[in-house]
Amino acid sequence: MKAKYFNKSEEEKLFFSTLKKRVYEQLQGRIISYGDARFWFKGLFWTFVCYLSYIALFSDSISKMSFWLLYVVFQLSGLLIGFSFGHDASHNTAFKNKKANSVLHFLSFLTVGIDPLLWGLRHIRSHHLYANVEGSDVDIDKNPFLRLGPTHTWKPMHKYQVYYAPFVYMFTLLHSVFMSDWVYLFSNEYDWMKRGVPKTELYFRFLLYKMIYFSLVLILPILFSHFDWSFVVLSYFTASAFTSMVFIIMLVGTHFFDGADYPEPEGEFLEHTWAVHQLHTSCDWNADKSWARFLSGGSNCHAAHHLFPNICHTNYSEINSIIEETTKEFKQPYHHKTLFKMMFSHFTHLHKMGNPQN
Repeated sequence: MKAKYFNKSEEEKLFFSTLKKRVYEQLQGRIISYGDARFWFKGLFWTFVCYLSYIALFSDSISKMSFWLLYVVFQLSGLLIGFSFGHDASHNTAFKNKKANSVLHFLSFLTVGIDPLLWGLRHIRSHHLYANVEGSDVDIDKNPFLRLGPTHTWKPMHKYQVYYAPFVYMFTLLHSVFMSDWVYLFSNEYDWMKRGVPKTELYFRFLLYKMIYFSLVLILPILFSHFDWSFVVLSYFTASAFTSMVFIIMLVGTHFFDGADYPEPEGEFLEHTWAVHQLHTSCDWNADKSWARFLSGGSNCHAAHHLFPNICHTNYSEINSIIEETTKEFKQPYHHKTLFKMMFSHFTHLHKMGNPQN
């Protein structure tokens, strides 16, 4: 990863200091740096749904259709545990204690398949610092199928990416499970991401996590459900594809949307301060809707999360209006759309990136 330097604009620094002051005044006297009752209710709700549907898979009386539907619910609610518990735990905003956060982070990703430690390291050390900066934000690294930013090399196939992208997105989680995690762990290219974490801990946690994950999603259902192994494997792959699409719908447009900034540094310097950089590269969706926050674990309030990652996501409902008002006052960008409009904007962006002139 290439480290960059942010602009030191006094005007932009004043904006963020004013915003922080208003946010902390609004939330004064409340539990904001770790999980409150709302946080635990939501996370435990999805945990209950996830493992209740999982237990039901082993009933002798269920049909194939019921098994498949329950498997989809198991996978999907497992993803929502990651949104509700795991994301905050990776930022140490679930518990006061870092070790407790680490344990919750590990447990929250058990049915997702993405190694929680490696994901957390790249999420915090790369994405949260340099969103949408190629070479510094791992999430915008070049891939062989899609051109997601103007700094990516154009290929003739990209003319059609707006049409084939949904099929690529269906493999998002499977790609992470079977390819990305292994590259992040073993490639020397990502040593910067793993710095400070003992290799024995990385390898042990990786191995333990993958063993538990594959036991949960494949081995136990194959051994103890009354269905043929091929049907269980088919259920796994199709449920993963469905869950991947939900994951993509909720997240991909929060950074890859029409109107987002994809900064190209002048040397080692970025155009804006860190805080304003986050606003130029993030998009909220239905940030004023409680159902959206419940499903996404606050990921729909992307500006609030990037600006205040040390505040538990159940407080974002009160932060959003302050961000909107303060950005208007200081003439800074604030991108907010409905979920449908954000996804439409994402495909508009893909269409533009399919043009070699963009």
